Amino acid sequence: MAWEISDLETAISNIESVITGRITSDVESYQIAGRSITKIPATELLIIRSQLKIELSNLKATARIENGLSSKRKIQVRFL
Repeated sequence: MAWEISDLETAISNIESVITGRITSDVESYQIAGRSITKIPATELLIIRSQLKIELSNLKATARIENGLSSKRKIQVRFL
C-alpha cells in the first residue's frame, strides 16, 4: 500500500490514542450476549506504531530529497 505522509501521521496518532486508552481500561477481550470482542494486544500495537514511524521517516526523507533538500540523515565517515 502506498502511504501518504498525512495518512501515516493520522494512523500513528490513532494508535497512540488506543495505547493511551488501554492504560485506563486494560481489557483485551470480552463477551456480551454471546458475542466476543478481542482487541489487538498492546505489544502488537507498539510494533505496528514503530513500523509506521519508520515508514513515515522514510517518506519524509524521500520528499525532502525530491524537493532538493537534504534527507536530514547523518552519514558518518572515518578516514584512516
